[in-house]
Amino acid sequence: MIKTDSLNVISQFEQLKKSSFSQSAREYFKTNNNFLWNVLIRIIKKLNLIVELFKVPAHADCGGNNYANKLTKDAHFEQDNHILFKSAATTMKLLPQWNGITIENKLKRFICTTTTYKGLENFINLRRNTKYRKLEVDWTSTFQCLNCDIQNNETSMSSSKIKAQKVHLLIEEIPTIKQMKSPFWKFMTIGSAQVAVSKMKHSITCVYWILECDSHLQNVPVASSLHSLHIWDIGYNINEFTFIDLIKGIIPSMLYHTINSWITKDNSIKILIQMRQYIFEQTFTEVWLPRCSYLKEFERSLGLTKKKKLTLKNFRSLSPNNNNNDNLENSFDALESIRKNIYFGYSIIDFYTNLTS
Repeated sequence: MIKTDSLNVISQFEQLKKSSFSQSAREYFKTNNNFLWNVLIRIIKKLNLIVELFKVPAHADCGGNNYANKLTKDAHFEQDNHILFKSAATTMKLLPQWNGITIENKLKRFICTTTTYKGLENFINLRRNTKYRKLEVDWTSTFQCLNCDIQNNETSMSSSKIKAQKVHLLIEEIPTIKQMKSPFWKFMTIGSAQVAVSKMKHSITCVYWILECDSHLQNVPVASSLHSLHIWDIGYNINEFTFIDLIKGIIPSMLYHTINSWITKDNSIKILIQMRQYIFEQTFTEVWLPRCSYLKEFERSLGLTKKKKLTLKNFRSLSPNNNNNDNLENSFDALESIRKNIYFGYSIIDFYTNLTS
């Protein structure tokens, strides 16, 4: 008899019992903690054990629960306590590994995770994103703002199109973003606001919009803290965040921490999502659509068609690329975030935020 507070463990064990403790390769790769389950199955079969699992309250103050917690804590601090994977996995035909580490999660999900964060590292390693490797970007909030249109894990044509537009804006080259600042500055300026420093007019709408989102933010210290952030500067700076980065969709950690110091984490994320959505909508309608319409008419006046542009693209001479990404400062190329997650349970996305701090 085994007592556990995990319904998932009991459910998985009952499924294994129904299949006489046999798993196909597909079932094995779709199971979490698959290696440990395989070892347990091997022990049960070899010793011909009759095992029953019973549910107990979580964090119950009983002798068995306390003993199990003690064993778990001791195992974490015991450096020489390990499993000989190959000898303990004699019943397995395939033992999936990643960089010598046994994959114990669902294989498909693990492959998806490694692919996703490899793409993130490639994006951060671009030379135009050098400042994001040196400065503290809140990548968690950045990607939550990117996915805010997808509700309840359901996608639609509308949400997919909006997300594609946000991704396009996120990866846009800085010269294109800088061209947005003049018309967006005019849009963001509100004449009724009384501001002591005229050069901060472009930030008035965003700052006061944030202050109106939550009653806990409607006081002088919060307004002063937000205005003191240099992220509202409309110029481009390789060493500091500016309003151009907000247009791109990058959320600086300083902005999140300033808001979070006055309200809860969940409310801070909601405000950042709403702010990002507001900036995106106004940028898209006031700048992006007119820009694309003008470019389309300009190409039409020159007689350029999609076929001609593809032909020119295929035959244009490319200058030799001497940029070597191997020696980039603070570059990411080893998926160390996933390794930390496997060994210590660290948050993968927070790894990239905290590495620069």
